Amino acid sequence: MRYLFIGSSDYGLQTLQRLVQNGYKPSLIISQPAKPAGRNLHLTPTPVAQYALKQKLPLFTPEDINSAESIAKMAEQKADIIITAAFGQFLKKKIRLLCPLSVINLHPSLLPKYRGASPIQSALLNGETETGTTISRVSAKMDAGPILAQTKLSIAENENYSELKERLAEQAADLLLQFWQNLIKENTLCETKQDESQATYCYKITNKTCQIDWYKSAKEIHNQIRAFSLTPGAWTLFRGNKLKILASEKTSEPAEGEPGFICGIHKKCGFFVNCLDCKLLITKVQPAGKKVMETIAFINGARLKEKEYLGREK
Repeated sequence: MRYLFIGSSDYGLQTLQRLVQNGYKPSLIISQPAKPAGRNLHLTPTPVAQYALKQKLPLFTPEDINSAESIAKMAEQKADIIITAAFGQFLKKKIRLLCPLSVINLHPSLLPKYRGASPIQSALLNGETETGTTISRVSAKMDAGPILAQTKLSIAENENYSELKERLAEQAADLLLQFWQNLIKENTLCETKQDESQATYCYKITNKTCQIDWYKSAKEIHNQIRAFSLTPGAWTLFRGNKLKILASEKTSEPAEGEPGFICGIHKKCGFFVNCLDCKLLITKVQPAGKKVMETIAFINGARLKEKEYLGREK
């Protein structure tokens, strides 16, 4: 069975690797064009593109996947199905009709929950204890196509975005390999329509989304820190500069003073800051222009003192 693989990020890469390692090489890999990255802004291929180049697999990186040139290139392959995973562009109808078995997509949530651009972060923001992976047929409406396969995954209590994304990528690779092997045998797709009444949506993460409001509860802020760690990082102002907060621990100690007030320093673990209800222990940070560090190193380097504030211009 011939397939095209469309993807860009590490999430999609694990799935592609699993298929190739088991002898299922794609007719063509399609990824986003190389983009400037790093301090020197060197053009850098996506993780999927880098893998294709290293393995000498056929690669195509169009600026617009829905262009006439791109569609013609895909049609030449005469594939049976298209697999997508974290690509970053919407696939229009002409692409969805290219192959007999249509286009399928891997999505890191239990659809119809968390349709959209940030399902992993949104699950953590909302304090979910369970998520999962869904394979669905791509339709005109984002993440609304019939479900082809689905599996659940428990979220650990203090698990962050980077950790959960890695486990979901592994789960997606396992699920797709199993799905693919069954598809080769059956040569047909068994679909289950999504329940629209249960659909929820999530949106693109912005700089404002990541800014901490210390007037929220400690639980909400702790979940926000988890949702954006290690990247892009929940942040606050400290002495007028941006400070990323990358790890925290909830406490049951009532807040003493205003939200954002640094109300204590633990010599081995970090510093305490008031939220609306309780204190939150901050254990890992990243100051502007510096590397990620344990909070103790930051306390010593910044000569942090109690009775300073987070979230203020000065």
